[in-house]
Amino acid sequence: MADFQELRSISPVVGTDDREAHPKFWIALYTRPRSEKKVKEILDKMGIETYLPIQKQMRQWSDRKKLVNVVVIPLTIFVNISKENIPLIINHPLILRPFTFPGSKDIAKIPVNQIDLLKFILGQSDYPVYFDTSAFQVNDTVRVLRGPLMGLTGEVINSDNNCLELAVSVGLGGTARLKIEKIDVGLL
Repeated sequence: MADFQELRSISPVVGTDDREAHPKFWIALYTRPRSEKKVKEILDKMGIETYLPIQKQMRQWSDRKKLVNVVVIPLTIFVNISKENIPLIINHPLILRPFTFPGSKDIAKIPVNQIDLLKFILGQSDYPVYFDTSAFQVNDTVRVLRGPLMGLTGEVINSDNNCLELAVSVGLGGTARLKIEKIDVGLL
């Protein structure tokens, strides 16, 4: 049987190891634009477990094609961390803030099965995966929130990866159809 000194060397909390004394959970952090990979590198060096959803995609320029690693969820990195270690990372200049629940200041804990599902989808898919945070459905009424068409309202008639196709009534029994990025519109 282990004596007290051996137990003490396992953890400051006698009889447990650090996993039991400081349970970890997944959280999502907002990062500065195009900083996700750098934040991952920094947190990995600190010994903090991270998950950055990336996938290889073929990108084409005018003179060449190249296979590149693309971040699937822009501005986001997932971190498996204990509550005690959150203050160590929150104030880093490349980290904007943790995700919170709407109307709450509590940090949103991401269930392990959701992280595992995302890893599975990205690991097994032969085609590009796009992450869509919008809840736009066909027949939804939306308003353009930014850009030269700001204030325009229309009805969603089609939705694809990053764009919506809108029908905007122009009177005289007709509609104008246009495509606009999802990030530029909001539900009414």
